Amino acid sequence: MNHVFCFVSSKITEQYSKLALDSFFKHTKLEPGDIFVFVNNDGTNAFRKEYPIDIYVNNKTPKAWATNFNKGLRVAKKFKKHFVVITNDVVFTKGWLEVLKQTDDMILIPVCNVNFMYKSSDFSTAPTMQLEDYIGKEHYLDAIVDFHQNQFKFNDLCERIFMQMYLARIPYKIHEEIGYFDHTFSNCGGEDMDYRIRSAIKGYKTMLAVHPFILHFHGKSSWDGAESTEQERVRREQYLKKGVEKWGEDLTEIFIKGTDAKEHAYKIGLGKEFDNNEQYNIIRTLKKC
Repeated sequence: MNHVFCFVSSKITEQYSKLALDSFFKHTKLEPGDIFVFVNNDGTNAFRKEYPIDIYVNNKTPKAWATNFNKGLRVAKKFKKHFVVITNDVVFTKGWLEVLKQTDDMILIPVCNVNFMYKSSDFSTAPTMQLEDYIGKEHYLDAIVDFHQNQFKFNDLCERIFMQMYLARIPYKIHEEIGYFDHTFSNCGGEDMDYRIRSAIKGYKTMLAVHPFILHFHGKSSWDGAESTEQERVRREQYLKKGVEKWGEDLTEIFIKGTDAKEHAYKIGLGKEFDNNEQYNIIRTLKKC
């Protein structure tokens, strides 16, 4: 079964998009029948002729995360293909897709510099990075990837309480059962966490694939790039409100609010599970699955 790759870009972060697209087509072995969907979120027609894009969506006005990725997911459902979420602030590296294809029973997300930080005298990775941290130092990333992949087995997986769908493979049978991202989160974010909760309730885990290593600049389409501090504050308030309305206080405190997550987990008797990063078990316990 083939894949639909959905990539969302905007003019304010075009420099990041170009890095992501260049590295995607360099390090991704596409197969006949794969479909690349490009969603241009602000009507600029960027990159339309520069890359082998199969479906080009040009939004006249910016849309929310869920709305944009649902456009790609709709294609995956129509043609019965696996679905890959791609945010535009990543640098792909060798072997990333092969690892994510190892199972169709889980949602897999590759680890990145949020999970592992590497440091040398000339180049360091950090949870949040800027373009200037990387440009001109690309060869250091290649060395880091080689070192990282030598530390882990191809099929090594792990679970974490907090896992962003910055880049994720959702197998067909999972998205066929779970459905679309919840667009009612609008611009406040949280659609990916919501999808993981819904998947866990249905018996599907979301795991980190440890063998690949992706560079994720982090937040360039939202809080560290395209919105002001005030916009971020308002968005987060809306995010928390929506989380409580849909999933209740306990799941929101642990998975969405995050700041006092451990304390709250211990308060409700799930401290051990929290310390062991058992996202799946916490969700299913709280939802009485």
